[in-house]
Amino acid sequence: MKPIGLVTCYFHHNYGSMLQAYATELIMQQLGLPFQTIACKAPINYMQENKILYIIKKLLIADWKMRLGKMKIERAKKENPMFAKNWEIRNKAFSQFAETFFHVSPYCKNREELTKMAENYSAFLVGSDQLWRTDSVEHGYYTLEWVPDHIRKIAYSTSIGVKEVPWFQVEKNKRFMNRFDHIALREQSACDLVYKLTGRKVPVVLDPTLLFTGDQWLGIQQQEPLTNGKYIFCYLLGDNPSQREFIKRVKEKTGYKIVALQQLDEYIPSDEEFADEAPYVGPREFLNYIRNAEYVFTDSFHCSVFSILYKKNFFTFSRFAEGAKQSTNTRIDNLLYITGLEDRRMTNDKTIEGVVNFKRNFDGVDEKLNALRKSSMDYLYNAFKDLK
Repeated sequence: MKPIGLVTCYFHHNYGSMLQAYATELIMQQLGLPFQTIACKAPINYMQENKILYIIKKLLIADWKMRLGKMKIERAKKENPMFAKNWEIRNKAFSQFAETFFHVSPYCKNREELTKMAENYSAFLVGSDQLWRTDSVEHGYYTLEWVPDHIRKIAYSTSIGVKEVPWFQVEKNKRFMNRFDHIALREQSACDLVYKLTGRKVPVVLDPTLLFTGDQWLGIQQQEPLTNGKYIFCYLLGDNPSQREFIKRVKEKTGYKIVALQQLDEYIPSDEEFADEAPYVGPREFLNYIRNAEYVFTDSFHCSVFSILYKKNFFTFSRFAEGAKQSTNTRIDNLLYITGLEDRRMTNDKTIEGVVNFKRNFDGVDEKLNALRKSSMDYLYNAFKDLK
């Protein structure tokens, strides 16, 4: 049997992206199927359409706050030598993780080489993360437009990231979705959008990271805590000062120090004075800090995922205002809904006393996840059935 090609965002130095790509490889190992993660440095390298037109379209659909965030990082690296050094330390940790754990295909320099190499695979699986968001759809990499028609195409736990696609992408979305043999997505809102565009009813499945238990994730991390003493772990990507102030008050109430991973999607100057410890680490350490924390505060989907797997006292903020173009609030709401942990969402009525004294209740969570794990794996068994 030819291997299955995994089309993931494994190369992105982001904790969630890298861990979900690793989990996708673990799924293939569990199923006993041959596989390779398709080597990629930048999806735009495989575009056939006019790159200038792509940039214009991206400007139309992009959120300027996120673009400015990237610019802040570059400026901070130039102005702050210590930050530049820490940034490089973290980059090396991510690169080392990728080199250690991913089984990667030969690298193709262009679309023609990629399409030719596709003949060496029995099927391609794309997922998870927000790989079908509007800007990614434009370059055609995660939509598998470079894969010949006769090769099976499977989407697993892919996210679209928006409730409506731009008018100029409607036909493009219809075309690529109808080329897929099997589609399963991470949020019901995305499934509804596929139905609206194509008439196809597709299931919701778990993010790859949730297909494994907290114990199963112990294999890639140090057993002992990475810091001494009790601590509050923070992983906040958005620049929301009021959230930091709330956490400082929790620190005052509990006497626990703050350990924070920071400065990832944008440079937030006030964060330099926020945490007692601010390590610059890779994915394995990310898991360790969550697992050993007394409290976890985050605005991240995957930090919430691992907080659930390790049954932590966690609380999830909204990173974005409702209605923001780049909002990822929906996927977090969906995660908390399917696990029955909606009360972990930080809302305006939450008080310091209420959070500190919140009773850890994960009754029924394992049962809910196990049922969804079974239906998710059933989908994959069916998608890979009869491959040659």
